Amino acid sequence: MKLFKKSSVVLIIISIAVLITLFLNLVLDIYPVLSFFKYLEYKKIYWTIPTTIIILLGAWLLHRMMKKEITNERIEIFTATIRTMQDILQNSASSMQLLVLDMKDEGVHDEIITKAEKNIDELKRVIKGLASVEPETIELKELNRNFSVIKINELRQTRDGLSQAIE
Repeated sequence: MKLFKKSSVVLIIISIAVLITLFLNLVLDIYPVLSFFKYLEYKKIYWTIPTTIIILLGAWLLHRMMKKEITNERIEIFTATIRTMQDILQNSASSMQLLVLDMKDEGVHDEIITKAEKNIDELKRVIKGLASVEPETIELKELNRNFSVIKINELRQTRDGLSQAIE
């Protein structure tokens, strides 16, 4: 877990600057902010304050736009990846269905056909799960729970059962 994020670091730096200024004001009786504004008034360079505010506001808006653009690009890439995975899984399910039909035509043991059909059903559930994923509101823990449909032990048992039936 990250303790500090980028915005937290900026907040900490600003807090330290405020504390140092308060310390200088209250303890050492030095007023750096007031002295700075008096200097600006004496030199008559008032334009620096609105210019600084405009520059900071522009930098903040640019940062916000870039962050939003990066997020949108990540969502597009994620969506394309999910679609590709769905296509691959759908092709695999179709191939498995053809295999089951061939196995029925060849007179293969019914237990093997039933296990293959279970695997096709699990594959269809995964495809439906992928279709329901929304990249804007995705939570990885929930995604992991939803996609624990295919359990490794069951797959190993199915594979072992298929290999024993073939032998």
